[in-house]
Amino acid sequence: MQRDAPRKLTGIEAGRGVAATLVLLYHVARYLDNAAGAPRLRDVFAFGHAGVDFFFVISGFIILFVHYDDVGAPGRLGRYVGRRFTRLMPTYWVALALTIAMHITGRQGAPSLADLALSASLLPSNQEMVLGIAWTLRFEVLFYGLFCVLIVSRSGGLAVLALWLLATVLGAVADVYPGWVPVPFYGAYNLEFFLGMAAAYMLRSGTVPRPRLVLAVGLALFCAAAVFEDVHLLDGYGNAARLAYGIPGAIIVLGIAEADRQSLLRVPAVLRAVGAASYSIYIFQFICIGTAWQVLLATRLAHVLPVGVAFVVLASAVLVGGVVMSRCVEHPLMRLVRGRRGAVRLRPTGE
Repeated sequence: MQRDAPRKLTGIEAGRGVAATLVLLYHVARYLDNAAGAPRLRDVFAFGHAGVDFFFVISGFIILFVHYDDVGAPGRLGRYVGRRFTRLMPTYWVALALTIAMHITGRQGAPSLADLALSASLLPSNQEMVLGIAWTLRFEVLFYGLFCVLIVSRSGGLAVLALWLLATVLGAVADVYPGWVPVPFYGAYNLEFFLGMAAAYMLRSGTVPRPRLVLAVGLALFCAAAVFEDVHLLDGYGNAARLAYGIPGAIIVLGIAEADRQSLLRVPAVLRAVGAASYSIYIFQFICIGTAWQVLLATRLAHVLPVGVAFVVLASAVLVGGVVMSRCVEHPLMRLVRGRRGAVRLRPTGE
């Protein structure tokens, strides 16, 4: 029997915040290692890029879970496209514009019009992006686009998704694609969208028993994969890692969502706040890291602060900066583009 979607999934929102935090810790550690030499710090947080894997699982879960009733209902396509566009693009374009401004003032020069257009569109491509961290959004946009087919036609959409899954599995097990084929069409990260959708289907189809135990198992498996990567027993950038992180990620999502549905989960306010700002924390993090480091250089603190303290300062700057950008740019911009007056209570599922 189909289960209705709960009105609020605060645990999933918190999960997005955790994913964003993992990625920022990873990038702060890498930045400090390059700028000041912090190899041990970089090694400790080597697994942090797995926040992207968790993001993709959550994204697959969100899209099917929230739009489950839109499948096979072409009249709902316009609303779906509108909400996905306004959720993703306006805030990204602000981050892209700020990145270009920093490049120009930093004497890196402005990108070519061709590079700018390709980056701004987020169309699948192997071309390097102006805002490097936005490579994940190319995967997202392709997923959103293919899901459109599922809304227009259930059978047609299932066929398209099956072909996409086949192309992804083929790309993961064999080197069969020429270099001009964009990676988002076959990259192993796509498997995580399917894992997230599988979790959403399971939750929509019935009750998950003992959800807190399920959550604990997922967390244990995810942490084990992180430890294996840190001790070099797992190649975190290989195709196998997409399953090593993706499967536990799906189990975590399943446990969180069911525990939330049964009111078995209490999410601290700080995690809810970070979760609500997760997209801004993610997309503006390079800007915040670079700005904070320049401040430390200008005040000469970069030369006297212990590396660990500098790490905390930069990570805190990203979190605070992300929350500020979320409240001052992301949410107001969405409200403006969506044509709504007054405060907007954004759904934690990314709607």
